[in-house]
Amino acid sequence: MHKTVQMRPALLILASVALAGLMALAGIADDVAAMSAGEQKSAAPQASPNPFAGDRAAITEGADLFGRNCQQCHSTGGIGGKCPQLIYGAWGPGGANSDELMFRIISEGRANTQMGAFKDALSQDEIWKIITYLRYEAQRYEQRKKAEDEEDDSLRR
Repeated sequence: MHKTVQMRPALLILASVALAGLMALAGIADDVAAMSAGEQKSAAPQASPNPFAGDRAAITEGADLFGRNCQQCHSTGGIGGKCPQLIYGAWGPGGANSDELMFRIISEGRANTQMGAFKDALSQDEIWKIITYLRYEAQRYEQRKKAEDEEDDSLRR
């Protein structure tokens, strides 16, 4: 005789909640929701809507704003601390995460994480200046990494 195992409703609910929690921790939930809404992620760099992109004064102001609002969690220069880094990989130049996504996360926060919403504490211009600063730091990181790799290669010869 073959017994059929039936999943109890409470167990099914518990499994669904656990899966949703894991997805949120991994940052997948936002990506899935964005893709469901028709947004597309592209690895190809797109023109930034940031009105301060490349502006030296905005980079300086953004560094100050970052230091007062973000550095506590993301560490100096956005290299990561108790919260994620913001300057390489998906966040770096040509990465999958656009300036628009970064703006939305800073403004609205990120559900089920320590990342709170800053839309009531920072103006839109201030958020864009923070992003300008982070993009500058990402370029500096990329240049340092390239120089270190070249130095390593020369030592191996």
